[in-house]
Amino acid sequence: MLIGLDVGGTHTDSVLIGREGIRAQAKVPTVHDNLLESVIGGVRAVLEGVDPSAVARVNLSTTLSTNAIVEGKAEKVGVIVTAGPGIDPASMTIGPHYAVVAGSIDHRGVEVMGLDGRGLESALKPFRKAGLRVFAAVGKFSTRNTAHENAIRDALAPHSDFTTAGHMLSGRLNFPRRIATAYYNSAVWRRYTEFADAVEKGMRSLGISAPLCVLKADGGTMPLGLSRTLPVETILSGPAASVMGIIALCDMRDDSVLLDIGGTTTDIAVFASGAPLIEPDGIALGGRRTMVRALCTRSIGVGGDSSLGFSDARVTVGPERRGPSMADGGSRPSLIDACNVAGFCSYGNTADSAKGIADLAKKHGMKPGAFAESAVFP
Repeated sequence: MLIGLDVGGTHTDSVLIGREGIRAQAKVPTVHDNLLESVIGGVRAVLEGVDPSAVARVNLSTTLSTNAIVEGKAEKVGVIVTAGPGIDPASMTIGPHYAVVAGSIDHRGVEVMGLDGRGLESALKPFRKAGLRVFAAVGKFSTRNTAHENAIRDALAPHSDFTTAGHMLSGRLNFPRRIATAYYNSAVWRRYTEFADAVEKGMRSLGISAPLCVLKADGGTMPLGLSRTLPVETILSGPAASVMGIIALCDMRDDSVLLDIGGTTTDIAVFASGAPLIEPDGIALGGRRTMVRALCTRSIGVGGDSSLGFSDARVTVGPERRGPSMADGGSRPSLIDACNVAGFCSYGNTADSAKGIADLAKKHGMKPGAFAESAVFP
């Protein structure tokens, strides 16, 4: 038997599949402060009456890393690059903590200029002052000679929880893409590690010893252990799961657009003649091209739990999710609460939705109905 587990920003979904098809399925709330609770709750719900030793494999997907980037909640990263002559590395600055250190390796892998140790130490001082704990080290030709990246990683080690070296990501040459990819790999590392820890601990506590694999952005899978050092490969794991699910369940023959509307994001994918489009050279994250091969998807920060606000005389929706909707017991009104008030649905506790929208509308001098409709039709 197989278990599928998807840990999303709002819900954790699980399914148990046997030779006869789907045997059980469950949906539980995702508890962000205790992912282990969500994993155990979801899997236990589908394992009732089943011997855990009968589970042959567990396949995972998650939108937690995607959501962190879309919501602007990814961890701050200290980026150190070394380039030498040619392209100006300052033109590829990413994030507020970015430093260029002198040193050069040419296209043949020959060291032309040694790494500037004093310059490196000077670059690290503001990173330490900022309290950074994750880093990215990227050299222009590090795929031909890893010496400078390794030296930077060694210098960072006493102050680092995790450092991505550019040569870890790909053997291909593309300095700008490797910088962006290394940055995002470190930016989501901690959040992804929390997810991986929860999955491994949860499976052990339930007596499951089957291999654990996570869905990559391109629809393939990789062992969970390997994904811990390359979490960037799973950033679009959740959207990829949506695409692969549609392929499995539907007879796709025409040009189509897929919308998967969740609690935090809406994932969009395009099919041409029934086949999903691919980004073979790498997707863009935050407007930067990366080396992550992926299905062609886009995640936008609008979902049922997207927080409502007011800015520049207009109602705003997302991209942040600040807990569940008031209809689900939350403390802040969200898009689903606006849909309740505007009459587009009747979900959960509609009275709490009405109160939350009324209070927020009054604060900004609007009627509740008009405020709700402005959220649904901005």
